[in-house]
Amino acid sequence: MKTEQREKPGLRSWIEVDLQAIVANGATIKAYTKNRLIAVLKADAYGHGAIPTAEALDAIADMFAVATVEEGIELREAGVSKPILILSSPLLALAEEIAAHNLTVAVDNWALARKLNKVASTSNLIARGKHSKINVTKNIKVHVDVNTGMNRSGVHCTEARTFLNRLKTQTHLEIDGVFTHFATADEASFPTKTCQFSDNSFTAVQLKRFTSLLKSLQNVESTLIHAANSAALLAIPESHFDAVRPGLSLYGIYPSHAKPISLQPALTWKARVGWVDFIEAGEGVSYGLTYRASRRTHLAVLQVGYGDGYPHSLSNCGTVLIAGKRRRITGSICMDMTVVQLDATDNVAIGDEAVLIGKQGDAEIGIDEVATAGGTIPYEILTRISHRVKHVYS
Repeated sequence: MKTEQREKPGLRSWIEVDLQAIVANGATIKAYTKNRLIAVLKADAYGHGAIPTAEALDAIADMFAVATVEEGIELREAGVSKPILILSSPLLALAEEIAAHNLTVAVDNWALARKLNKVASTSNLIARGKHSKINVTKNIKVHVDVNTGMNRSGVHCTEARTFLNRLKTQTHLEIDGVFTHFATADEASFPTKTCQFSDNSFTAVQLKRFTSLLKSLQNVESTLIHAANSAALLAIPESHFDAVRPGLSLYGIYPSHAKPISLQPALTWKARVGWVDFIEAGEGVSYGLTYRASRRTHLAVLQVGYGDGYPHSLSNCGTVLIAGKRRRITGSICMDMTVVQLDATDNVAIGDEAVLIGKQGDAEIGIDEVATAGGTIPYEILTRISHRVKHVYS
């Protein structure tokens, strides 16, 4: 696991994660929605570290959610005992691992349902993980994924009632939940995204389809109903149902313009200065010499680049913080290095600290700003951070 418990002077680039901020965000969301909390930890908890985040949230999360069976197994082998939901229907070949590690899984096709039921009926399955000896439960818990219009997974909402009734014939499966995904709840906030719907109009369509299905079902009182991602839980109270599934907001980032609660950013990305010098007028900088100095120019090189997940698209347009001041990225970002421009009188030295995302003194560069400058979305910035960037937890 890419974890450092405290900062080391030799780290070239590192992430500082405030676990208490994540816990505070989770508690705030739970108090606001007054519902159960499904904490989404997929993609290594959006770059924050899945295992430390799960451990920190254990007291307040009712369930964890991940994208893959492998992510679920990683949490189980780390000692996480709370329910873990796999949000995407997995391949049939993973059915035994699901049962052996007591994972809850999204189901949207009959072949998977039959395979899971068959596996669950087989006794004495033992996990093959390195911490092993996890006994399979009698039944496998499943959540039915309903496609209300996102059209990337799920049983179509017009067929979901029949599917659910048929699923009840699989005696070793327990229908633990029914859920859907919203396609456009956050679209209005990201200028780099293009969408036919710039408001919540299509979310309202999906919500109507989902609630119509729920009204047609019988005996769902003990089934967990959930739909709201971060954007929906903040902006659409009627989407809260029994539980909410915060991802981005859990880490202190607003996925839409709606900000009814106060969230604390939990991640700061830092790097060290590795070279400082002046270049003369007319000289170029970095690969392709895409920047040429119009005068004698003071430069610093940060020990971070696109090999660490820092976007190449920030070349010649992004900014970082050094000594509490904004510094413009100059030239092309390299795999391991990023050049920034200093003021002529700056007293910046090798080993000094730069902030790529977060606060330094009174200045701040937020993840939204970085994503917009890089022509992408905050999710991608966070989840592309490389494993060679160490994590420091507090």
